[in-house]
Amino acid sequence: MLYALILLAVVAWVLQLVLGMRQLRRFQHHVRTLRAAKGRVAIGKSKGRILAGAIMLLCIDEACHIVYGEVMQGFTVFARFRPFDKLNGLSLLALDEAICRAHGLDRQQAKAALSARKDYLDYEAKVQEEGKDAKQPVHTEGL
Repeated sequence: MLYALILLAVVAWVLQLVLGMRQLRRFQHHVRTLRAAKGRVAIGKSKGRILAGAIMLLCIDEACHIVYGEVMQGFTVFARFRPFDKLNGLSLLALDEAICRAHGLDRQQAKAALSARKDYLDYEAKVQEEGKDAKQPVHTEGL
């Protein structure tokens, strides 16, 4: 009986691992497809312990306006991305909690949208810093 329980636990763990890896591959493929079709994609996430977590993909144009969005929200590895147009036309840089609530986002969706904004700003700051370092002249004085 004990061996049967151990075997069941191992099978459940392996099944969860395989399904989780499959979901990760689907996510990566989906992001690559969106980037190829729409351009820049800001990715936000909100982990949930009691509530279902959310992952939000926001496609943005050159002026950082949201042109297309998708959200994946759920508890299981069977959750899928669905189109999400509540933020279309808004500036990613201007998003805040009040705007998210005014446009009907639930708490997890709002946290994911704000996470996408923060991650985008962090990425832009990193690119700016790397660009500054690359443009600085090399000092060869005294060599």
